[in-house]
Amino acid sequence: MTWQQLEQELQLLTQKLSNFSPDIIVGIVRGGMIPARLLSTYLDIKTVYCLNVQKQNDGRKVTVEITDDVTNKKILLVEDMLETGKSLIVAKEYLENKGAVVKTACLYTMPTSEFKPDYFLKEIDKSVHFPWE
Repeated sequence: MTWQQLEQELQLLTQKLSNFSPDIIVGIVRGGMIPARLLSTYLDIKTVYCLNVQKQNDGRKVTVEITDDVTNKKILLVEDMLETGKSLIVAKEYLENKGAVVKTACLYTMPTSEFKPDYFLKEIDKSVHFPWE
């Protein structure tokens, strides 16, 4: 995937988000950071956070806290692609436990994902090589 293709795909994803107006965008480190940043521009959302979720054995754990009060804030939680979806599940639960209203988005999901995001473009069978990798 080229940068131009990425921007085109994110523009398509932005169109799917027309019925949701987030207060905050949160990108999951590492894959969700760049899509979250670009979506913040397309959606004109100024508040963007990164959330670090690390793999621990078969599970995941949020390892960097968001210290700001996100109670009742509408958050768009962003990942690039879901292979298992475990990081997105843990990050969503973390934000909801802080009182946020969370919707999830990614470009692609794989059939192996345990989670279906609220917004995505399509299901694919193979991992995509994004331009930042």
